[in-house]
Amino acid sequence: MMKNLTRRSFLQAGVAGLGAAALTKSAADEKESSSVRRPNVLYILCDQWRAQALSCYGDPNIQTTHIDALTHEGVRFTHCYSNSPVCSPYRAMLMSGRYPTRTGVYKNCVLLPEEEYCIAEAFGKAGYTTGYIGKWHLDGDGKPGFIAPGPRRQGWQRFVGHNRGHKYFNGVYFKDSPEPITIPEGSFEPDHQTNMAMEWIAEYTQQDKPWFVMLSWGGPHTPYEAPQNYMDMFNPLSFTLRSNVDENVSRPDDVSKKHQAKYYDKQNGLSATRANLQGYYAHAKNLDDNVGRLMKFLNEKGLSDNTLVIFTSDHGDMHHSQGYVFKSKPWEEAIGVPMIARWPRGIPAKREVKALLAGIDIFPTLCGLCGVPIPEGKDGINYSHLFRDQPGVQRESVFLSIGFPSLEMSKNGWRGVRTARYTYAWKHETGKPWVLYDNDNDPYQMHNLVTEPDSKALRNEMNDLLIDWLRKVEDPIAQEITSKEL
Repeated sequence: MMKNLTRRSFLQAGVAGLGAAALTKSAADEKESSSVRRPNVLYILCDQWRAQALSCYGDPNIQTTHIDALTHEGVRFTHCYSNSPVCSPYRAMLMSGRYPTRTGVYKNCVLLPEEEYCIAEAFGKAGYTTGYIGKWHLDGDGKPGFIAPGPRRQGWQRFVGHNRGHKYFNGVYFKDSPEPITIPEGSFEPDHQTNMAMEWIAEYTQQDKPWFVMLSWGGPHTPYEAPQNYMDMFNPLSFTLRSNVDENVSRPDDVSKKHQAKYYDKQNGLSATRANLQGYYAHAKNLDDNVGRLMKFLNEKGLSDNTLVIFTSDHGDMHHSQGYVFKSKPWEEAIGVPMIARWPRGIPAKREVKALLAGIDIFPTLCGLCGVPIPEGKDGINYSHLFRDQPGVQRESVFLSIGFPSLEMSKNGWRGVRTARYTYAWKHETGKPWVLYDNDNDPYQMHNLVTEPDSKALRNEMNDLLIDWLRKVEDPIAQEITSKEL
């Protein structure tokens, strides 16, 4: 039975028509063909992998060979953004298709309400077998955390994983009982999770139903570590750092005291920037190899042509750009994520799409691609036409947010907007505009226009756009911003 959907939906211009079209098409497909025609879905979700850290996105420090191959056989989005670049809020949007103002998941370690009607429920109702493997981070603050069978799993029929934590060696996970299962000694967690995904897929393929497997790797999130053979692949002294990184400048106020020494001080004679990047790239290369293993497996099983493979991440990682580490910031390194899709039967190959795409759009877009009815009340847009290289509506801007809708509760929070050209953010603590960048002329965001007199008209225009977004998503901070003098 569908869960109650009573809250007012947010649909941008043209979205209602797209949703209706998806519903009509899926109904026709059900009459004309069996479910076998629908694609299987392998959704690969990484944690903290920024778009700029893949060779197919221009990083000279790593060769992501297997992920690059997906782009040759499918589509790569150059402007895909995390609406809320931190784990739980993003994952809640991915699962529910709704903004934090609807779900209440404004920060990490908040329980996603059981009454949310989530993506696995929509796919299960449409006849898919669904399975989730890996990190969840939507079940409160439990660490590692057992997610009990039932409504807390939000419709995933099979579930193997844990709530939160990043213990890549000798870590634990859970199945359907609270007894922890230890990863085999000597195994790297992503390798083991990939093995489980392949085992599930082989089992699901025996059924006369399409399947949807979400493989949620914990990396390349901190701690920046990987098996030694991967660490040895990278010489930190040879890294080409981004232009907005100064190895001698840091902002330790950005992280807790327990993290300051580890992520800001020199390590073994190396700057923290280079030392951290070595482990980050090593972990990323391991994940790239696991993508290769998965694709080889799909080919051997004859599943490659009719499996929709999605590769993406929940948010990025600053790695000392602008002096910051980690995520939760409005700069490109934190909000920009990879989005690559491959499906030979449904997505034209060798394409690059520059249109804006956001995490909030994934739920309706996957439904559109797979002929699954799009539930009412979802905030995102069905962009399946962009994946298929068909004409249709495009986003003009992406709404960005960090923190609660209360200045008293969220001094470090901010709200922002990313358009095709500009990035703008307003900071809670100061009650003023924070950053404004012309990304076409300043791709590394090194020239903040927010206080420049010549940029006043642009700043006001972007602030008006932000206020419009805040009202659409029913964010109480809209009133706080409109009461401030710019």
